[in-house]
Amino acid sequence: MDVLRVVLAWAAFAVFHSLTVSEGYERRVRALMGERAFAGWHRLVFTTYSAAAFLLLVLHLRSLPDAPLYRVEGWPRILCNAAQGCGILFLLWTPWDLKEFVGLRQWERHRKGEPAADGSNDRLFTEKAYSIVRHPLYLGISVFLAFSPAQSVNTFVSTIMIVLYFYVGTFFEERRLLRKFGEAYRDYQRKVPRFLPLRWRTLSR
Repeated sequence: MDVLRVVLAWAAFAVFHSLTVSEGYERRVRALMGERAFAGWHRLVFTTYSAAAFLLLVLHLRSLPDAPLYRVEGWPRILCNAAQGCGILFLLWTPWDLKEFVGLRQWERHRKGEPAADGSNDRLFTEKAYSIVRHPLYLGISVFLAFSPAQSVNTFVSTIMIVLYFYVGTFFEERRLLRKFGEAYRDYQRKVPRFLPLRWRTLSR
């Protein structure tokens, strides 16, 4: 029963997060706030309430009964730590702008009265870790979590839910990217695997 509560807690957070990053939600907020305020504030506000929701989730999970599941020692632990290190290195090899990601850069432009970035100069980045898989941030975090040498029941279930949410989220994220980059992204999809650095042979062409 406690496992079900962990699953439901993560599912509720996933639904909340998915709705607040949906294009329909953004269109409504954009109309409510106005274009300039939306460009300057929306990402920062989104980061704030997402972080608050995640904190509430963590506090709720910590309040649930838990029990140790496994702890590996010796050379298997070294292998797990090595895999986690590879996950961290993969994250570091993935270029991303932290200030842009959380919304600080957009807020700074708004505060200074600078025009918002219109995205017209955006290009499809396919280098570094993006040449290995199309979603390297998700893969790096998943590897780090999955190879933890010690897991409780709740952390193990949480890891499964996080990795599953990342994988399902790639399908929704790629819909946006296809609308934004069109045939260039389709060509990228044909060349680079989605989530795992493996190439599968399929019957379809």
